[in-house]
Amino acid sequence: MKLLIVVLIQLQNLQELQNLQKMHSMNNLDNYIKLNVVEVRQLQNGIVFTGKIKFNQLNQIFKLTERIENVQDPFDNTTLNLSSKDEQFQRQLSSKKLKEIQEYLQEEILQIEKGKSLGMFPSSLILYNRSYELDDLDLKDVKEKITEKDEVILTEEIVSNSYKTSLDCCFYIADELNNDLFKLYIPKNPDTTLIVDGQHRFFGTKMLYNKLSDPKIKEIVENFEFIITYLVGFDIYEVGQIFATVNFNQKPVNRSLYYDIFGSAPQTDREGNLQNDIRLAHDLVLHLNNNETSPINSMIKLLGKGYGMFSQAFFVFNMLRVFKTGIWNEYLIDYVNNGKEYKNIAKFMKAYFQAIQEAYPSAWPEKVDKKGDLVYSAYYYQYVLCKTTGLGAFFRLIKYIYPKVSSDSDKYKSNILKILEKIDDSEAKRIFSKEGAFGGSGSEGLQDKLFKFLLSKYEL
Repeated sequence: MKLLIVVLIQLQNLQELQNLQKMHSMNNLDNYIKLNVVEVRQLQNGIVFTGKIKFNQLNQIFKLTERIENVQDPFDNTTLNLSSKDEQFQRQLSSKKLKEIQEYLQEEILQIEKGKSLGMFPSSLILYNRSYELDDLDLKDVKEKITEKDEVILTEEIVSNSYKTSLDCCFYIADELNNDLFKLYIPKNPDTTLIVDGQHRFFGTKMLYNKLSDPKIKEIVENFEFIITYLVGFDIYEVGQIFATVNFNQKPVNRSLYYDIFGSAPQTDREGNLQNDIRLAHDLVLHLNNNETSPINSMIKLLGKGYGMFSQAFFVFNMLRVFKTGIWNEYLIDYVNNGKEYKNIAKFMKAYFQAIQEAYPSAWPEKVDKKGDLVYSAYYYQYVLCKTTGLGAFFRLIKYIYPKVSSDSDKYKSNILKILEKIDDSEAKRIFSKEGAFGGSGSEGLQDKLFKFLLSKYEL
């Protein structure tokens, strides 16, 4: 009898501990902005939501640029100060327009007490955030939360557990009764959500807010709601194309604003489509994913969801990071001038992945059967080599590997293998294991840690 009482007490304590842990976990939801949104289905590939967001919410998470800058000054080898990005960006906006927006809001606020205010911005701000990767999720009992299409069934508990201060993606959960309605979770972390269109409306409101001293009026501005169109699951080229369509075709806008947001010139081809380094990165993704001779054929999640190892947005971002190192400047110039030499980049990238596959076959992903189809599944893959952690590190290594093999394009693979073979397959199996030192979530910090480890091992 005493033993039974002891067991019951222990079970009760265990249950209380689990409840406390669950309550603590759910408290992490306070680290998210939660929006009720509606999915809009038109002709697009990515996910589009519409809804509203308060100024004080957007003010916590906005970013004005996707530019990937080299912070080293090439002339005197000092670090450039890029901390004043708001001021730099503001110079590209129309001071006249910003002033008009501030004056408009001030006047309408004065009309509130008279019941005459019509203050509103009837058109939507266009916002963008990347969708989550598998590596962004803190999953427990993962197999019980995966659909037949290899998608995680998100819950608020998973969203809560997945929060960290470096998180820069959004999560979304469908309403149980209406599949058009979603709850959108955006981490309250700076530089999370890009303002694609509506910079003047947001920045004019922000400038007014910063000038205010009356707490009551500040509260009115804090709770001012913007109508929003929220883009998810697009890559940065597609977002830039949306920006160009809205701003260059529908209204006159300073074209240098495109550069300040996306870090590339808004050059277009004869059909009016963007033709710059962002377009090239986008096209490389499609080529490497769809070409049957590519070692990463069908590995990329082109819509940011479904089968595959990593998203299209992740791949494009990392290609752009390589472009910014300058190792392929001649090819980028060739591309915008309608040349053909730029295709050597695709030749190198194919050889690069072929060499990785050949050097580390044990850690390379294998397809799994899904209802009679063989597909790549990130959920059943036991290594990080071809997930965001491993690929993020190998993208960084290109800056050091390419110059050593660039002299002979026909021997790319064999020369890359000479470098990679400094780590043999058995050691790679341990290094890239999910259970190893680099098996955590695919954060920038972990990618950088693995990159530095490999840089040393390869003696680069």
